[in-house]
Amino acid sequence: MRQQHARNRRDATNTHPASLQLATQGNITPPIAACRPAIDAMTPNELRVWIGSTRAALQKKMARERAYLDRRAARGTHTPTDEAYELDQVLEADLLDMLTEFERHVALMEL
Repeated sequence: MRQQHARNRRDATNTHPASLQLATQGNITPPIAACRPAIDAMTPNELRVWIGSTRAALQKKMARERAYLDRRAARGTHTPTDEAYELDQVLEADLLDMLTEFERHVALMEL
């Protein structure tokens, strides 16, 4: 009974996981927004710097994930999470392509 009461109380106050609570609470902005100004408020130079640092971080992330997946594959381990990481690699490659396209658009802004 005591456990049931505590569960009901928790469910009544926390309707979202912590990460969603942070993103949905009134004046609190998600951490990514604190990392950079709005894209339309950046100068072309600031955009180029942001694109470069974002690209480098994404490439490092992809390399870490690939190394992790390769280590697990060498051990013969494969789970649904590994499949999700494989799909993430495709998404991340697409994001890298998008950053390259965005970089081209920034170059055109200065013409």
